[in-house]
Amino acid sequence: MAPIGLGARDSLRLEAGLCLYGHDLTTETTPVSAGLLWAISKRRREEGGFPGADVIVSEIANKPAMKRVGILPEGRAPAREHTEIADMDGNIVGEVTSGGFAPSLQAPIAMGYVPLSLAAVGTDIQLMVRGKARAAKVVKMPFVEQRYYRG
Repeated sequence: MAPIGLGARDSLRLEAGLCLYGHDLTTETTPVSAGLLWAISKRRREEGGFPGADVIVSEIANKPAMKRVGILPEGRAPAREHTEIADMDGNIVGEVTSGGFAPSLQAPIAMGYVPLSLAAVGTDIQLMVRGKARAAKVVKMPFVEQRYYRG
């Protein structure tokens, strides 16, 4: 075995579609928009009574304004954190929260938040990389199939 660094850990996290606090999750993010509703038990979702329950219950009923999605940029240029996401008309609609190169796929991948109208798998979007619009597509996460050993 050889030691690995934080870059390797981060690329594996990204390939698995896992969130990192301070990047994909912040105090402004809800579990509903991040796709983490599974982390709140069904009973608590129904009964509420926890900090932020009013916002979460409202988003469950009415859908969140933004949703975390997987993004597959075309070409080889990775889209890093804070890269702007644009619709096909060039309107800035969101931001990449995590991005880099996926060694398992030999391609760049990213995650970010977009409006629900652009969150469907297969939706064409643009990433503003180094001042140029780059074609990208919303894709299903995780980027790499999970094969966890469950004993």
